[in-house]
Amino acid sequence: MGAGSNQGSGQGQGQGNGNSSNVLVVEPGAVPALRDAFADALAKVDEQITLADADLRVARWANDPVSTVATTAFNERAVDAAESALGMLRAYRQQLSTAVETLDRTADQYQASDEDNSVTVGKQEGTGD
Repeated sequence: MGAGSNQGSGQGQGQGNGNSSNVLVVEPGAVPALRDAFADALAKVDEQITLADADLRVARWANDPVSTVATTAFNERAVDAAESALGMLRAYRQQLSTAVETLDRTADQYQASDEDNSVTVGKQEGTGD
């Protein structure tokens, strides 16, 4: 990071520089609550995935062609296809998991930065700099 860099400043990130990624700027004090909210959502999604794995698939209810087609279509849209409801729920779960991991790393970085700043301030106060 050189002089004039706005990295970490929260201004202009992801805008006008060809970078199309979304950037969320979070105050250090808000990270724990935000992480807890995402972790709570992740736990709820995990619970729904567990329920869906066990109960979402339907069995053919009659031994006729209409039941077979209907059962196949339902299971395809609900469970089997990559873009099924369960597939989308799993993709959402992965995004939540990534957010929790990122917030954990962010909290660790803020804590390390605070510790570094405390040491630097302590050295400056002790040496008169």
